[in-house]
Amino acid sequence: IDGESGRSYTFADVRRDVMKCTSELVRLGIQPGDVVAMCCSNCLEYPVITIAAASCSALVTTCNPTYTEAEMTKQFSHSQPIAVFCDEENYLELTNVAKKVPSIKHIFIAASSKKYPSLKDLIRNARYPVYNKINPTEDTFLLPYSSGTTGLPKGVMLTHYNMVSITELCNFLSTPNDIFYLVLPMFHIYGMMSVMKSLVKGTTMVISKRFTVESFFGLVERYKITSLLAVPPMVLAMYNSPLNSKYDLSSLIRVFCGAAPLPLGVSVEVQKKLNVSLIQGWGLSEAVPLTASFGGAIPLASVGVITANTLIKIVDLGSGKVLGPNEEGEICCKGPQVMKGYYKNPSATTQCIDYDGWFHTGDIGYYDEHGLLYVIDRLKELIKYKGFQVVAPAELEAELLKHYVTDVAVIGVPDTEAGEVPKAFLVKSRASLTADDIHSFLEGAGVSKFKYLRGGVEFLSVIPKSASGKILRRELRVKETLKLSKL
Repeated sequence: IDGESGRSYTFADVRRDVMKCTSELVRLGIQPGDVVAMCCSNCLEYPVITIAAASCSALVTTCNPTYTEAEMTKQFSHSQPIAVFCDEENYLELTNVAKKVPSIKHIFIAASSKKYPSLKDLIRNARYPVYNKINPTEDTFLLPYSSGTTGLPKGVMLTHYNMVSITELCNFLSTPNDIFYLVLPMFHIYGMMSVMKSLVKGTTMVISKRFTVESFFGLVERYKITSLLAVPPMVLAMYNSPLNSKYDLSSLIRVFCGAAPLPLGVSVEVQKKLNVSLIQGWGLSEAVPLTASFGGAIPLASVGVITANTLIKIVDLGSGKVLGPNEEGEICCKGPQVMKGYYKNPSATTQCIDYDGWFHTGDIGYYDEHGLLYVIDRLKELIKYKGFQVVAPAELEAELLKHYVTDVAVIGVPDTEAGEVPKAFLVKSRASLTADDIHSFLEGAGVSKFKYLRGGVEFLSVIPKSASGKILRRELRVKETLKLSKL
């Protein structure tokens, strides 16, 4: 159900339009191994197109529709999509991108449109469906982009087997009688996994493009929503809102919170104030979800028990030795949901998946004597703005090095509303350079607003690095934490 318009799809509608869309994508010339891009906001058609493209044995790459033209060009130059489905608002932007990325032959609006070609136009005269053969364990279904444990964004190859495993492993979290609310973007793996799970399980889902507390509370009252899929800023906004007494929220019984950690004190208070069960989980694009806590017996500080069919080990950061209960180290995992690898990047794949098939997550944590997992820190460099907008420090550093600095390091610093915001440490190449100069340069460099340096700019004489030349971001984060603790 589209919460904003009231428009809805039954499961039969989804099946019908998937068959039509599959047929016409094949007739457009989409071949096995080709790429179809989704660059649109949440809409009823999003999963229809995604499943249809996958039925052609094509790869579906998902892209943030708020990206700048330069950012879209960068992702599509790497993934080389044949067709792109977008919003009316970014159609003209995509036509400019297509001029720079010759692989793009077709652009459609995902939802209906009177101005531009749309999915509705594509499938209007659809004929008998045509399917391509699929090898579930080898063929890639989804190609989201992630920074992984380090560096620039990379295409994560999730096979059909991975995606089916993901939905099946999460089936215990809902029943066909549940009514879920999804405002998390479907271009993010958290949102995509959730909508796929809903389709497989037969769960009703109410979707929206953007979140406000009042609109959400109104939808809970109208549709008797039972479960919310959230990130910490949404939970904090609900907790701080005085509107909960204005609406009938009695149907809402659980809130799933992921993508970033929620402070323990807030978790406890949210449960009391809203009379819901708060359930935290942990996962990542390369292997999602690895764990899910469910039920009141699991401490809110933990991310829960290990998902079925999944192996976890904790290894020492220096020696790689396997550690026991309550010993902190890097979390590694194996399971049917672990990605095939990074698209067109075998070296990055071998850096995170070892010879034994263990995926090194870049997260630091431990498990206790009861088998509950705790995530306490991360080695990986990416910054999560509002839970799902991912900022790769290497991307910002590359931009900043173009503007009168000899060295730079970007880290995420805590922020009450956003969770984390980027902060830059810079070494000047000219004495007159100011923080305002840096902000002005970056804001004019074609990066999205969520990548702006909201955490500030600080000038250093030298950027701390290891003997091998790697930036010691953890050292910068420790110094920043100490500085904040003294305020």
